Amino acid sequence: MVFAIGVAGVAAQEPVPPPDKAPYAAFAARHGGDAANGRALFSDLTRTACGQCHTVDGSGSKAGPDLSGIGDKFGRADLIKSVLEPSFTIAVGYGTTVLKRKSGAVVAGVIRQATADWLELMGADGLTVRVPVDDIATRGELERSLMPEGQQAAMSPADFSDLIAYMGSLKRPPEASLAMQGEIPAATAGISFEPFLGRDPKFLNPVWAEPVPSREGRWIVLEHFGGSWIAGRAESGAETRKPLIDLRGVVRKGGATGLLGLAFHPDFPNNRRYYLKYQTEERGRISTLVVERRFDAELQGDSGQESRVLLKIPSSSQDHNGGSLEFGPDGFLYIGMGDTGPQRDPQGHGQDMGLLLGKILRIDVDYPDDALPYGIPESNPFRSRTGARPEIWALGFREPWRISFDRLTKDLWVGDVGQDRIEEVGIVRTGENHGWNVFEGINPYSDQYRREGAVYVPPVFSYPHSAGVSVTGGFVYRGKKAPALEGWYIFADYESRRVWALTQQDRKLQRIVEIGRAPSRAVSFCQDGQGELYLVGYDDGVIYHLDLGKVNPAPQRMTVLSPTAEQGPVPWRSTQSEPHEGWQRPDFDDSAWPLTPGGFGTPGTPAAVIRTRWATQDIWLRREFTVAETGEAPVLAWRVHHDEDAELYLNGIETARLPRWTQGYATIKLSSEAARTLKEGRNVIAIHCRQSGGGQYIDAGLLEYAAPAP
Repeated sequence: MVFAIGVAGVAAQEPVPPPDKAPYAAFAARHGGDAANGRALFSDLTRTACGQCHTVDGSGSKAGPDLSGIGDKFGRADLIKSVLEPSFTIAVGYGTTVLKRKSGAVVAGVIRQATADWLELMGADGLTVRVPVDDIATRGELERSLMPEGQQAAMSPADFSDLIAYMGSLKRPPEASLAMQGEIPAATAGISFEPFLGRDPKFLNPVWAEPVPSREGRWIVLEHFGGSWIAGRAESGAETRKPLIDLRGVVRKGGATGLLGLAFHPDFPNNRRYYLKYQTEERGRISTLVVERRFDAELQGDSGQESRVLLKIPSSSQDHNGGSLEFGPDGFLYIGMGDTGPQRDPQGHGQDMGLLLGKILRIDVDYPDDALPYGIPESNPFRSRTGARPEIWALGFREPWRISFDRLTKDLWVGDVGQDRIEEVGIVRTGENHGWNVFEGINPYSDQYRREGAVYVPPVFSYPHSAGVSVTGGFVYRGKKAPALEGWYIFADYESRRVWALTQQDRKLQRIVEIGRAPSRAVSFCQDGQGELYLVGYDDGVIYHLDLGKVNPAPQRMTVLSPTAEQGPVPWRSTQSEPHEGWQRPDFDDSAWPLTPGGFGTPGTPAAVIRTRWATQDIWLRREFTVAETGEAPVLAWRVHHDEDAELYLNGIETARLPRWTQGYATIKLSSEAARTLKEGRNVIAIHCRQSGGGQYIDAGLLEYAAPAP
């Protein structure tokens, strides 16, 4: 079995129809499974062969993705689907490349290393094949997994459930790196997301949006796989939309490639020029293009004239092509370019000055050199260095996903997506080396391409994958509607959808708070002419206006009404046998339940504070606390860490039903109606938690806020 990717050789025979998946999915959804037996199945080459393609130790040394933290990223339902439907999601960085040699022989696998002279592919058997570029007749990337469906046929439904339980147990321990220390606090009052564009119909996986200069109310929206639109809103609120340019069939569809970014020339109202960044594929070779186009004379839409290609940068794989391009305050075009893979940058592209990969580039689009379609600014730091590309402005980046300039200070901010553990945001200056792949964030990563005497600039802020797994860079707020956030950098994580605001001085973090959770995966931020911010929702196809005016970035002031195990042993009445009806009511007699300290779970569950072992499928908990007095409208939130499904009651009223799991303790607001169940004097918390597989944990406490909870 290969998780979310197939790397076996090309099948020579007709595929065998897979067995019915429904009984396996249904059984695994209802039963927790035995993780120990699942571990044995994982390594059994005669039945699943999972261990042949995947590591679980963080090394990533085999053909499939390392699964050491897979239980942190996916819930049980997602794991079931990914095994039963292996082509449903192909992990970024692990797409299958198929090479046809000039002899007619076919080689298929994951790219492990790539140079201008050869490609090295690893197959499902763990063996590598190095193919000279001159020997490649054709090259293609598969959009389907070569892992055949029906791997469950070698298992009973119970065994399949055990395998899922083991995969769910593969969670990283609490991050011990030098990244973010402690939990990011919530703001006293958070953000609201107002749908702005894409309400009806929605855009198809939008990745970028930006207002058209000098065309008030007109916006450009780019869709990932080649669509682009001119959109706006009438005074009535009705949305208008017309196509800008159709690049479907031109841009490459798949993985981290596609139509990624746009920038308007600073003198756009006069010269009508704008610039696009996207990937194409020709004869199996992927390239990143930066092209210049023009609007028509009336600035109503694209002119239809042929693109002028400024840059065409060959990629090693379909990954890490960088996400944006921006004109700087100096009038030059800055381009964020990723290392293009393979995973872990084995050829050291980020540190190789002879390549444009893994760099921030700066070019002059107005005054081309004789031999180039663009010019090299005189002040580019490596213009005169032998062996260095003169376009390079800064180096040492893995996947710069969104860059922006602070309108006031002119600082260039970059969100750089990490490899295995760390995401980062930083301020970049000319000639600097930001470390990849010698560093991942502020953590040492590899010494292979470390150079004696090199200075590696740390990020302003970095965070571990327990908080999110793919940073989306944003903007320093310089609008007028939210004076409390003047000078704060607003950014997000694509997967966790968390939106943060931070301040810095001399590139040292001062404050950071979480100001909200986006309704959809946050792929981009955008800024209008007044400095107000917007967010592009990738999944739901909506562009949101960020209402920042009510945000209070002060960390929330709160009182602990009922503590969690984080503060110390907290006594609970507990039972692991289903109780009688009414167990959640305040008057229920729980005197026969054992009195034991929380939290409850199994060792190894990330961020868990385990004082009582719980290894069965269900547990029921009750505890009392007293309150001296309550206000008319108390603002309450649960402080809870659950793995997996949990039901939380206050004084017999269900106040939260929490599916799946948390990666650590989370703060979840109670509705105003539920909060009013809090009483002066005696109160009772009751909890039911059900675990379906893997590590497990439950603990909760109750907080009261002096201002609106998150």
